[in-house]
Amino acid sequence: MAFWQLTRLRVVYPIILLFLLFADGSLMAGMSGIFTAFPWYILPTLTLVWLFYAVQFDAGKDMPFWLYVVLIGILFDMYYTGIFGTYTLAFVAAVAAMKQLHKILDERLLSGISIFLIGLIVYLMVTYVAGFIIGISNVSLVTFLAFEVLPTAALNVIVAAICYYPTWSLFQFLR
Repeated sequence: MAFWQLTRLRVVYPIILLFLLFADGSLMAGMSGIFTAFPWYILPTLTLVWLFYAVQFDAGKDMPFWLYVVLIGILFDMYYTGIFGTYTLAFVAAVAAMKQLHKILDERLLSGISIFLIGLIVYLMVTYVAGFIIGISNVSLVTFLAFEVLPTAALNVIVAAICYYPTWSLFQFLR
């Protein structure tokens, strides 16, 4: 692989990752009436979807991927919560789970969606447990699973599935 191709992936990937960090918040703010209609709470996780694509299409070996994961977690914590460590740990745990599952499953769409779904559940559970420990989460686990995890998983799995092949093509072009 030529140096300019490596540089292209190393430059484009974090720029899109940073853009999606702000797109998550903008999407949530712009559509909060729909995403937080009682009793549902839907959380767009475009940043996690982008990290999933790097895992699924093996882009992590061509760039400092774990550095990007930790930095985006820190930025997410600073920008959205102000509680340092919650989303950093959630991103690291979700990506670690997805990387382990990627070793077992292949690159087909259904396998990829399964990997993403498990990573998303890990991500949401880490944030729930952290919120419960800190004292900012006051809903039961069943309510959390039914009214946040289920609709969040539905939205994000659809987004990940729709963007799967276009993103695969983008990674092929950047390599």
